[in-house]
Amino acid sequence: MGHAMKSAERRSRRLLRWYPRSWRETHEDEFAALLEDSMLDRPFWPGRSLNIAMNAMRVRSIELRGSPRRMFLATSVPIVVFVVAIDLATNGFGLFYVSGPSKGPMPYSSSKGVAYNKIPDYVSVYIGPNEIGYTPKAYIAASNGSSNDPLLGRIAPVYASNLTTLLGHEYPGIGFVRLGSSPWSISCKSESTYVNNPHGGQTITAIACPSATMVLPNVLGMVTPTAVGELSGLGVGVVVQNVRTTSVPPGHIVSTSPESGTTIRARQQVVVDNSVAF
Repeated sequence: MGHAMKSAERRSRRLLRWYPRSWRETHEDEFAALLEDSMLDRPFWPGRSLNIAMNAMRVRSIELRGSPRRMFLATSVPIVVFVVAIDLATNGFGLFYVSGPSKGPMPYSSSKGVAYNKIPDYVSVYIGPNEIGYTPKAYIAASNGSSNDPLLGRIAPVYASNLTTLLGHEYPGIGFVRLGSSPWSISCKSESTYVNNPHGGQTITAIACPSATMVLPNVLGMVTPTAVGELSGLGVGVVVQNVRTTSVPPGHIVSTSPESGTTIRARQQVVVDNSVAF
C-alpha cells in the first residue's frame, strides 16, 4: 500500500508540472492529494491524465496570452499533446476501457446510513441558482469503520462537471465561495448556538458573521469535549483531529491550528488535536 501511495504521488506531481508555476503555488498540494486518492481507487484511468494535461495547456495559454512566447507555444501544443498521448500508452495508465470517477447526488436511506462505497466519488452540491458543483466525498462522509478522517468537515473544494476545473470552496457555516472571492466579506445567514442550562431553559447566543474578528482562547490541556464546547460557543467551526502522543493524557487537547492568541474570523475553522493512546 505504501508503494502504491508513493507511486500515485509521483504520477500526480508529474501531471501537475504541466500547469504554470503561478497556478501550482496556490493549488498544487490540494489538487495533488485529490489525484492521489483517485489514482489509488482507479489506477488505470488514462482519460483523467489527458484531461488534466489538456486543462493545464488551457491555463498556460490564458496566462501567457499576449506574451512574445505566444507564437512558440502555439506551435508547441500539438507536440505536447502527442507526448501526452505516448505517455498514456506507455507509462502504466493502461486499460482504456475503464471509466473515470463517479459523480452524482448523495444517496438517500431512510433506515440507516449509506455505505461509503455506495456514495459517488464526487457528490453534487448546490452552489447557485440552477447551478451545481461536485465535491470529493471524503469531505462530507466518513469511510466505514474510520475513526479519524482528516478531510471530513474541512473546507471542501468544489469542481465543475468535468471534475478538474476548480470553481471555489464550500466553507462550513458560510457556504460556497467562488474563486477570487473572500469568505470573510460575503453576506451570511443568521445562526445561533443553544446551550441547555443545568436548572432548565436554554442560553441562546447569536453567531457573528465572518466579517467579525476574535482572539482564539487557549484551550491546550483541556478535556476535549469541554474545549470543543467553548470554541463552538464562540461561533467558530471546530474540527477534531486525533493524534498519538504520550506528552498529553488521552482525551485532552494537544494543540490547535491556528494557535491560541491568534486573531481569527467568526465561523472560521479551527483544528484541535485530540490526544489518543498509542
